[in-house]
Amino acid sequence: MKSNEKIKRIGAVLLAGGLGTRMKSEEPKALSGLLENPLIFYSVKSLIDAGKEFNVRRGTGKYGVFLDKIGTVIGHKGELVKNYVSKEKRFKRKGLSLDFSVQERYLGTGDAAKKALDMFPKGADETDIIILPCDMPLIKPETLIETIKFHFDNGNDLTVLSVEAENPYSYGRILTDKKGYVEKIVEEKELRDYPPDTALIKEINSGVYIIKLNLLRKFIGRIKPDNRKKEYYLTDIVGIFYNERLKTACYKSCRPEEFAGVNSKADLMNAQRILQKRLIDDFMEKGVNFISDDNIYIGHNVKIGENSVIYPGVFLSGKTIIMKGAVIENGCVIKDSSILDNTIIKPYSVIENSIVMNDVQIGPFARLRPETYISEGSRIGNFVEVKKSFIGKNTKASHLSYIGDALIGDEVNIGAGVITCNYDGKNKYKTIIEGGCFIGSDSQLVAPVKVGRDSYVGSGTTVTKDVPEGALAISRTPQRNIEGWASKRKQEQKQERVKAKTVKTVKKNKGEK
Repeated sequence: MKSNEKIKRIGAVLLAGGLGTRMKSEEPKALSGLLENPLIFYSVKSLIDAGKEFNVRRGTGKYGVFLDKIGTVIGHKGELVKNYVSKEKRFKRKGLSLDFSVQERYLGTGDAAKKALDMFPKGADETDIIILPCDMPLIKPETLIETIKFHFDNGNDLTVLSVEAENPYSYGRILTDKKGYVEKIVEEKELRDYPPDTALIKEINSGVYIIKLNLLRKFIGRIKPDNRKKEYYLTDIVGIFYNERLKTACYKSCRPEEFAGVNSKADLMNAQRILQKRLIDDFMEKGVNFISDDNIYIGHNVKIGENSVIYPGVFLSGKTIIMKGAVIENGCVIKDSSILDNTIIKPYSVIENSIVMNDVQIGPFARLRPETYISEGSRIGNFVEVKKSFIGKNTKASHLSYIGDALIGDEVNIGAGVITCNYDGKNKYKTIIEGGCFIGSDSQLVAPVKVGRDSYVGSGTTVTKDVPEGALAISRTPQRNIEGWASKRKQEQKQERVKAKTVKTVKKNKGEK
């Protein structure tokens, strides 16, 4: 930083103490799930990302901006919110503190902001604070950066982040004077006390403010609950500042979709649709190919490499990683798994907590259960289930098999209908098949058992003892043909049918008499 530049320390306040009654949920609204993260995650992450950007760019050259504190006002089941925010590893950043203040009674946003001041003692380093609700998950770091820059570049005492809305119903309207300064914000419930054309104003309050900390501390006590809900509205601070001839201004965003709040399950679904589209657009910018973006679910924590192909109906969740060149076909469900380069997952396969290496083919209709590792070049085919097993390189299990608690070597061929019998009703046991083995169709390997390298298990064999290296294991009984047995059985069945029909007829005739 140049010697004539100054660092402006800014704090952030998240309002997360609301009851969220419209969500119809036992959990606090701030922890409502959205693409596998709590709702509050997105607000905190946007603040942190905005702070990082400013820490790098150092503002316009006249000053640098450093976000050093995020304070969260908690209320309803607030300990759950505090526990999540304080322990979330993605929120850890050098020089950033995460603080909390409790709003005992829900008396409105003005009361919440007053409680927030407890986290910024007199003489605090922060010059200004940015205040925003925790239920706006769509707001981008870029928007916060633009608003902060506008606030400092114009020397504002208070900046309201506003947006033009086609339908401003239910939002606070921005009233400005002839010079463009903000006079006040009129809430929907108070419109009846103003001229009718006030309701036609389309510039609305987003709920995001940047305020000089010392001035907020000085004037917040003037907010009164003189409204129909008898609550303290933070919006009233705008009129108080204006009447004190302080500089109040709006930064109008051109991206209205970012300010959709989440107050109900329907709002949550709407936010998910928008976030999902953002994720897909971002992946496409990075070189991921989508056959269609319809009926796809991708969790916020999923990573996908360039030149991968994602088909419709795919569900990717948890900490899933899809590496470059992989193909995920229709209807696949993948959770907490790694799919490496150039691997193909064929339709309707289910993979959970597994690792699939390069150039593998899985499915269709395959299932990989937790703790499964599939090595390079292997093939796991249709209706094959693998659980807690290691599969070596270039090994094939192409049809209708179950492999559980097994260690399978390289270049093994597992025939159709093979089962590793790993459970005796009480304990699980391991099956070991060393490299180069051929396991014939419809064989059962009763664990614990080991099949030595380059061995052959004949079709229909039940293996109960270890098989030495290079041996043939076979347990079929000699085939015996009983001549005439099938014909005799067929004649007996015919006679039984005739007899049954006769008995039925007799009973019917007796009933008629």
